Amino acid sequence: MRLPELIDDLIVAKHEANGDFHKIIERYKKVELLIIDEWLLTPINDEQAQTILELIEYRSQRGSTIFCTQFAPEGWHSKLGNPQIADAILDRIVHDSYKLLIQGDKSMRERYGIGGEFA
Repeated sequence: MRLPELIDDLIVAKHEANGDFHKIIERYKKVELLIIDEWLLTPINDEQAQTILELIEYRSQRGSTIFCTQFAPEGWHSKLGNPQIADAILDRIVHDSYKLLIQGDKSMRERYGIGGEFA
């Protein structure tokens, strides 16, 4: 799931009075592997960061999460806005994680797309 869509789903549900937020969180909590694409591609505001913290907290020790991004983990803190929320999010991620950093001059789409070197 793309991070912008995930955040939008959660924030819309949070602002509704029908309790959908906890239903959606429960649904994400039950997923064995959640892949979040476009992780921190752009900076996020405090409400978005708080929502991410709630999701990460609910998933902590319950399922695996893959964060796909163009930024090294060392740069995530500054993109998460509020330093205290950023600390809390990263504390839940980095201590139980494996890092797979893929380096290269060509994007995945350039390599594997039509006419790419692996086509």
